[in-house]
Amino acid sequence: MTDEPLWTTGDIAEKLGVTTERARQLSHRPDFPKPVQQARHYRFWRASDVQAWIARHRPASKEAE
Repeated sequence: MTDEPLWTTGDIAEKLGVTTERARQLSHRPDFPKPVQQARHYRFWRASDVQAWIARHRPASKEAE
């Protein structure tokens, strides 16, 4: 694995401007990237995977840039 940043649902929520609950719901969609790591109650996604998903599914989002 590279030194690429990993995001939690809190990070995803912040990038999308939604609540952490909404980010959690989105993370359970079949088309959402799979987490690359899990520790206790936290799941972690590669930032680049989530950014690519945002660009495809939420292109109007300012974070898709």
